[in-house]
Amino acid sequence: MRRVPTTSAAGAELVPLFRDHLKLCNVQPGETVLGFTDTMSNDAYVTALAGAARVLGANFFQIVVAGDEEWMKSQAIIDAWKGSDLVVGMLTTGWIYSDAHNAALDAGARTLMIEEPEDMLRRMFPIPEIRHRAEVSKALMEEGTTLHLESEAGTNLTLSYEGRPVGIQYGYSDEPGRWDHWPSGQMAVAPLEHSAEGTLVLDEADCLINLGRYIMSPIRMEIREGSIVSIEGGADARLAKDYFELPQDKRAYGVSHIGWGYEHRANWNALGLRFWEGGGVMDVECYYGDMLIAFGANFMRGLDGENRAPFHFDIPTRNHSIWVDDKQILDRGSFVIPELQLDYQIGGQE
Repeated sequence: MRRVPTTSAAGAELVPLFRDHLKLCNVQPGETVLGFTDTMSNDAYVTALAGAARVLGANFFQIVVAGDEEWMKSQAIIDAWKGSDLVVGMLTTGWIYSDAHNAALDAGARTLMIEEPEDMLRRMFPIPEIRHRAEVSKALMEEGTTLHLESEAGTNLTLSYEGRPVGIQYGYSDEPGRWDHWPSGQMAVAPLEHSAEGTLVLDEADCLINLGRYIMSPIRMEIREGSIVSIEGGADARLAKDYFELPQDKRAYGVSHIGWGYEHRANWNALGLRFWEGGGVMDVECYYGDMLIAFGANFMRGLDGENRAPFHFDIPTRNHSIWVDDKQILDRGSFVIPELQLDYQIGGQE
């Protein structure tokens, strides 16, 4: 049976874990760490974060907002973000794609998201191998300008990202103006808004994260000039179509970002086991050898997209093949680049 914290005192035993993570985030004595929460956030994490920051000699304060997105309009809150060295977002509502977040990053704040259950933070605590794969992935992407995807299920999709930055996640935020998510291990790029052309087929056992659901029958999406123009299939396609229609905004259908995961400790089944408590999302998003595609908003620093839709839908998939220009990276979910393979040792020693 899972233990769900019912008191903030549970955070006391997490202080060493959070301390070790804040060290990776390069928290220094005298710096300011802001714990940003809403009324539904995990109080145990706030306790752990506060204790860890104080152990490292940093100043800590917490802001609690209502469980909606109205706070984004508050200049006082935005100024607090901009004036902090590290902002740790533990909200239950979206904040990544917001002007407030962009303003904080522009001001040089480091930002970090923590949402997963305690045991997942421990299981996928950042390690050097994940950062190494992140840097290799970024270098591979920066050598090209085009991504091409294929799958045996029927995907045949091409996207251009020429001129766009390559975002990488390795689980901690250690540089000014950087965002990351603990736990994480994935690369993402926002393609040019009208560049995606072709067919995307979501196969059985791929994930519709926002619905907390694994696909039971294939979904076929036709994408033209960067946006979905048709969604076909069975019950899962119907549910996906309904979800895309919720915001009543055509921008929801635009490709937001695309990339691959490289976290070998992630568990593809975790979403089904733990979605009820907000767990498993990062397991499927950064799963080793997956292809993650998203639709909707992408106007965050580090992605530099232009889509400001009030909507974001992440869809991790398995068994895709990916090429950067003419260089193949993944073959049906398996990395073909030696530096990304599991038996590769940092430093080139195998």
